Amino acid sequence: MKVWAAGFLFLLSTIGAQAQVQSGRPPSCGMFQATFIRETGDVNAAFVRPLVVSRSASQGDFFDLVTNVRIDGLLECRGDSLVRFEVKIGLPSDTATSTKFEQVQNAAIRAALGWNATRASTAVRTMSREAEDYLRASNQRGDVFVAGKTEYHEGGADMGMIWTARDRTLIIVGAGG
Repeated sequence: MKVWAAGFLFLLSTIGAQAQVQSGRPPSCGMFQATFIRETGDVNAAFVRPLVVSRSASQGDFFDLVTNVRIDGLLECRGDSLVRFEVKIGLPSDTATSTKFEQVQNAAIRAALGWNATRASTAVRTMSREAEDYLRASNQRGDVFVAGKTEYHEGGADMGMIWTARDRTLIIVGAGG
């Protein structure tokens, strides 16, 4: 009975995520987390509440991304609305970690925008190529801050990728941000 109930709940959550995307609404923060964790299976992703010491009041809820590889992330939600998700990898990194980082980026886009695997993978590869080209050009120009930046605006959400000599970052800003 429990297996049937778990399968039924999984089906409902999948249908719910597809309905939210098809209606143009951003996914809820809980739906983003559940989808992201499911899509990143072998990196053992989890979202935990960080210890925050601040004198200013915050309007959002923050969650640190914890993985079994050198990938860092921060999720910001306001209520149950996805505000912002940032995922980063430090350099240098080995091939296995870079491959897992690409998997995590694909999962983030799929969870935030409801895209299929092919569309998310194409977006990550395209944005990575653009960021790499812009980083090279920034270095050749001798910019004060050497970085390659690119961004996409899709379905009420914004995605940005920033490459530097020290790290690679993907940022997704939801409609609530």
